[in-house]
Order: sequence, then C-alpha cells, then structure tokens
Amino acid sequence: MGKATAVILAAGKGTRMRSARPKVLHEVCGITLLECVIEAVQNTEISEIIVVVGDKKEEVKDSLKGVSVKIVEQPVQLGTAHAVLSASHMLSDLTDVVVVLNGDAPLIKPETLKRLITVNKEADADLTLLTAFVDKPDGYGRIFRDAHRRIKGIIEESEASADELQIKEINVGMYVFKVKSLLEGLSEIAPRNKKGEFYLTDIISIFYRKGKRIEGLESINTAEVLGINTQRELAAVNQIRRDEIVRYFMDRGVTVADPASTFIESRVEIGEGTTVYPFTYICKNVVIGQRCCIGPFAYIKADAKIEDDVEVSGMMNKTGLFSRIEE
Repeated sequence: MGKATAVILAAGKGTRMRSARPKVLHEVCGITLLECVIEAVQNTEISEIIVVVGDKKEEVKDSLKGVSVKIVEQPVQLGTAHAVLSASHMLSDLTDVVVVLNGDAPLIKPETLKRLITVNKEADADLTLLTAFVDKPDGYGRIFRDAHRRIKGIIEESEASADELQIKEINVGMYVFKVKSLLEGLSEIAPRNKKGEFYLTDIISIFYRKGKRIEGLESINTAEVLGINTQRELAAVNQIRRDEIVRYFMDRGVTVADPASTFIESRVEIGEGTTVYPFTYICKNVVIGQRCCIGPFAYIKADAKIEDDVEVSGMMNKTGLFSRIEE
C-alpha cells in the first residue's frame, strides 16, 4: 500500500464534557480515548503516527510519554482542516497516503482502518471516507450524493434543510487521502463562520468539483464509529467496550457468573478455567492465572499478578463498604 501515516486529531476543547480534563484523556475501560485510537492505528500497517495537540497540550503530551508517536501543536484551534494543516510540513516527504481520524473514537477497529486503506488503494482514489447508516443521526454531518450516487459533499447538521436532515448516512470523520491531493485540497479550504474556522469536511466538495475520485466505505459495525462529546456518550461507550471484553474472555474459557456486574478493564490477561464471580472489578494490566476463583466483591488493583489456582474474594466490612483486594 506504500507508506501510510496517521494524523490523529486531539486538539479540541471538548466543552460539552464539562470537565477540566482534556476530552481525549477521559478513559474507556482503564485507558484513555486517545490511547484506544493509537492502539488501533498501531495494529494496522501504518508506519508513522502524528498526534495534533492543542487545548491543554501539556497534559496530553504527558500522557503520551513513552508512546511511539510524533507530536505537533495546533497553537490556536481553528478547525479540523487547520489541525491537519499544522502537521502538513511533516507529510510530503514522509508518506504516500494519510489516514486522518479523531482522537475521541475509542471503539474503532484496526480491521476497519485496513479496509479503508485497501479500498483507497484499489480504487486509486484521492480520498476514501468512512460512512455509517444510523437511525438517529443527530449531531453528525450527512453524506450528500449526486444522482449517480457519487459522494458530492458533507452537509453539516447546522446547515442542513429539513429534507437533508432525513439523510441517514453520516460522516464518521475518518479519511484516507493521497498525500498530494490532501495538501492541494487543504490550500483551497476557506474559513467558515465568525470564528474563522477551517473545516476538513469542505475538502470533499472541493475534490468533487475538481473531478477527483472520492470513495465511501460503509462501516459494518456502527458502534465502532461512535465519537464522544458528552459524559453520557462516554458512559455508553464504556458499556459497549466492557461487554466486548467480557465476551472475549468467555470465548476463551473464562466463566463469568454475571456479566452485568463484572467490570474488566483493558490489557488484562485471564487464564482458561478461571471463574469470575459477581461484583468484581479487575483493573488494567492485571494478569490472572488458570483455574482461579475471583470474587465475589473483589477489587483487583492495576498491575497485579495472580498465579494459577488462587482464590481471591472480597467481603463487606463493618461500614458496609467493600474491601479492596490487591494481590
């Protein structure tokens, strides 16, 4: 596929989270939204990862210490196109294709990113974007197609007519560009609204007018494209990811007595034949051996190591609170 570079946008303020913490540093099952996206990218054939930081940049930079990424600063947050432009000086000599995605979509799978890159290559497209059909597309830009079903542009919800709001196909915010096409398109994007922001979505209509090849890839699993803007959305994505993790272990011979009351964070290892009883919380980076009994009412602290054939349980203490179990 040639050299591929990912540009992850992590500069936004995330004001709707109503939190002092940068949005991309909120956690899903023990790891940050940004870490989730970086891990997905690392598990593809993408050779370089660039993270664009802006709001509370020092906190985001600190979270990336030891992670193999390049960091670029967007000094003033003037929209998604401006964020990509902040990294453009690193792209022309570095890569053949550029994958652009947001740092707040923690459920994205490496297989989807690989498919996006493959479709772009096979079609020799200037741009391939990920789309999804959802019943309630509130908050998302709609995919606008011409009479031949070719993608013509993206209609932002705030600018859509009543008919356009009925469109169920949405823009996910994940793209693969030929690097030359991307750099040309960025130079033609004009500022929008009173804030003078530059929207990356405008590049689609620019490409269409120029006759460039635009492809769309529909996401098979709409859950994986969910972005996070509010605490409610964060909780919903946590639930989806928690269910994925529990199913993963059950498929590998771990008995989970009550999935609804079992919490297992990311990067956990549990051996075959182990039983996890209700009201158990297992933090990230825990390693549990085979044939163990964990819980009920157990709290396993991050980085704990539990050997084979070990029983760990928690009890209510006199205050009515659960005891922490830290093996």
